[in-house]
Amino acid sequence: MTSGNEAVAAAPTAAATRGRRVQVSRASRARTDAADETSRRPTYESGDRLIRMFVALLRAPQGREQAALATELGISTKTVRRYTTVLQQALFDNHGEPLLKISGQGDRRRLRLQRDELGGDVNIFEAATMFFSTAALRALRAGAFDESAEQLWQRHVKKLPAETQRALEHVERRFFYVPFAPKDYSKHGEIFDAVLSAVVRRKELEIRYLKPGKSATRHIFKPYTLLLYRDALYLLGESSRHKKPIYLAIDRIESCARTGSDFSLPRDYDPAALTKGVFGIWEGPEREVVLRLRGRAAEQIAERRLDPRQILEQTRGGDTLLKLRTRGWQELAWWILSYGKDIEVIGPPELREYVTSEVRGAVRLYARTPPRI
Repeated sequence: MTSGNEAVAAAPTAAATRGRRVQVSRASRARTDAADETSRRPTYESGDRLIRMFVALLRAPQGREQAALATELGISTKTVRRYTTVLQQALFDNHGEPLLKISGQGDRRRLRLQRDELGGDVNIFEAATMFFSTAALRALRAGAFDESAEQLWQRHVKKLPAETQRALEHVERRFFYVPFAPKDYSKHGEIFDAVLSAVVRRKELEIRYLKPGKSATRHIFKPYTLLLYRDALYLLGESSRHKKPIYLAIDRIESCARTGSDFSLPRDYDPAALTKGVFGIWEGPEREVVLRLRGRAAEQIAERRLDPRQILEQTRGGDTLLKLRTRGWQELAWWILSYGKDIEVIGPPELREYVTSEVRGAVRLYARTPPRI
């Protein structure tokens, strides 16, 4: 039989035991949560979201609230906390302190990167990228594009900090684009603006199109895509005269007017698919092409990728064999001719015959005495 004093003493002992169990249980859950936060196997999606979170913090000098980041990235605040742990464990300043700083409590916690340790103002890189990416449009002097590119740049610069604006002085001399025989669209401003508006607003056009040496043709045209290729602008879309999408050179459009009809892009339309496997934009039957390279061609072409599936092989004689597949070879033939004797076509036969005919024509041309001018 237990005395009263013993019973009284036993009660707090049981309560203390329950308290210890609660503490152990909480500690166990905390360890489990911590392990879950740091030991999850990374995936492509999680890596993508982590990078997006880092970029979002780069673009926010004052930092971002945890809840706002979760909403922007479409993830939970728990995931933001996990990514925060990853960044704090991976990024340190010169003193060994985490680059990512945290202030506040709960969902109001604010995350901020120590920008003075990141090597400068991120705005300047964004601005330089914008300037460089619009350089080709400026070179074409293409109506609204030329004006819009300049206006966009000026508006963007005005919003930048004074220090960044000073750093961007003379940017046009530090980031320069050299066009390759560009077409001049300064005399086609009205046509270009009408075409641009039709592409943006998905408006059908009636186009009068003129190829050199041929009669003008009329097209009822759905302009799907405005395309920049080798410093020239093309309109890619559906013509009433063709079953498949075609390209129209902007500078060869004599006139265009809206028909009053709208259109929608076909669900299966993809300009990337139309140009995939094509050397340029003019497609044809798929062929395997084998070229023997020497001299300048062997040196330069090895540094480029004409086809993701291309194969380069060394011959016993020291030349290089290039094997690739292409849908259509007309533009490839013109490119081959630009290398003269440094490229020999091994196959297909029709490509070799075409290049041979062109070379023979050039030989006949240069064998004669130059005419007086």
